[in-house]
Amino acid sequence: MPGRWPHAARWLFHRAGGLGLARWRNRNGLRILMYHRFADAQALEAQCRHLRDHYRPLSLTAAADHLKTGKPLPPNSVVVTVDDGHRDFLEIAYPVFSSYEIPVTVYVVTDFLDRRLWLWADQVRYAFQRTKLPKVRLEPAGGGAVLQFDLGTEDRKNSAARETCEALKLLRNEQRLAALARLAEWLQVRIPEQPPPGCEPLAWDEVRVMARKGIEFGAHTRTHPVLSRVSSPAELAAEIAGSKRRIEEVLGSPVLHFCYPNGSKRDISPEAVEAVRQAGFDTAVTTESGLNAVGGDPFLLRRIGVDPGYGQDYFARCAAGVHV
Repeated sequence: MPGRWPHAARWLFHRAGGLGLARWRNRNGLRILMYHRFADAQALEAQCRHLRDHYRPLSLTAAADHLKTGKPLPPNSVVVTVDDGHRDFLEIAYPVFSSYEIPVTVYVVTDFLDRRLWLWADQVRYAFQRTKLPKVRLEPAGGGAVLQFDLGTEDRKNSAARETCEALKLLRNEQRLAALARLAEWLQVRIPEQPPPGCEPLAWDEVRVMARKGIEFGAHTRTHPVLSRVSSPAELAAEIAGSKRRIEEVLGSPVLHFCYPNGSKRDISPEAVEAVRQAGFDTAVTTESGLNAVGGDPFLLRRIGVDPGYGQDYFARCAAGVHV
């Protein structure tokens, strides 16, 4: 996280040329950056300038060819990925990435773009932000931990939302869905069927236009479950292969890349990895932090989490591979 180093250590690292050394030491590793949301085009532009000045941006498809064939990557290769498919990618990020000619792969949740749902973590945050309750006790069924929160300040509401999301990720998928169905009752709020401003998805027509202009689109399941908590092989196939088919139906071209929801080791079962292989993807990305070497498993690719809100020095250290 930003600020983990003391200020003096950060100053000394940059002053002594630490970034250049880190880039040189990690020059043969493939960096895959992971973005989610975008609020500030100016900050993103500074990050894109840094990537253009110091790295070799590649499309994920081009990078996957190196991983598959064993051909050495260009030194300091970087791939940019974006998860979920929120509309702020089109409104804020897409013009910036395009102006710097940086390829991007966007992983979309297909039922989200079909307007059948909005992302469940967004719903949790929305509900906590709008509750008037000073305190709340949540009792998920099926053995989930009882959660109790003081909601007296905005910071406490935000913290409660984060803790609730983390707790729900540990439940079996049907238990998580049951808890989400009761969330409005627990917090005494109304959660709208369609996503409110700030939580909207891309539209499929917008996806088609961006795909024609070079943006790659990958699959991120149909509904964004934690795949290790999905017990049915049929449900796994519906989430993984089903999302692939939906995007291919829209674009009329193969979808080669997959992104595991949440994506930590605990969130990815061997059955999910095999379902990704069987669906015909070329790659799959996790949220495990690190760089990737030629010859590594293309279905368990590591990424480096970044955000436009990061300070420029911290972003530079992330991109260099200092924090992985």
